[in-house]
Amino acid sequence: MNFKLCHIDELAEPGSKGFELELEGEKFNMFVVRRDNEVHAYKNSCPHTGAPMEWVPDQFLDMDNSFIQCAIHGALFRVNDGYCLRGPCAGASLQSLPLTVEDGDITVALNPKD
Repeated sequence: MNFKLCHIDELAEPGSKGFELELEGEKFNMFVVRRDNEVHAYKNSCPHTGAPMEWVPDQFLDMDNSFIQCAIHGALFRVNDGYCLRGPCAGASLQSLPLTVEDGDITVALNPKD
C-alpha cells in the first residue's frame, strides 16, 4: 500500500517528521528524516525497547541534526541507514521503509506485515 506523506517543502533541511498511518485497521507509526538533500523513512520503534523514538512531536534528530536519537536512552543512529552507533542497541538498526520522492511528494510503500 502506498501512502503519500507530505511534500518535500514541508520537511526542513535538516529535519524530521512523524506520521501515524492506518494499515489494515492497525495504527502504524513511522518517521522521515531529511538531511544532505536525501530523505529516509523508518518505523518509529527503537530496536532496544520498541518505544517511539522522538523527543517531542517530529523531533527525531539530535541537537546537531547529525544523528537520529532515541529519546529514552540516547542511542544514536546514522541517518542514511538507521544503523545504531552508540547505546544499548549498538549494532542493531532501525527498520527502514521504502520511500520515493516524485514531483516533490514523499510517498512510502508499506506491506501489511511491516
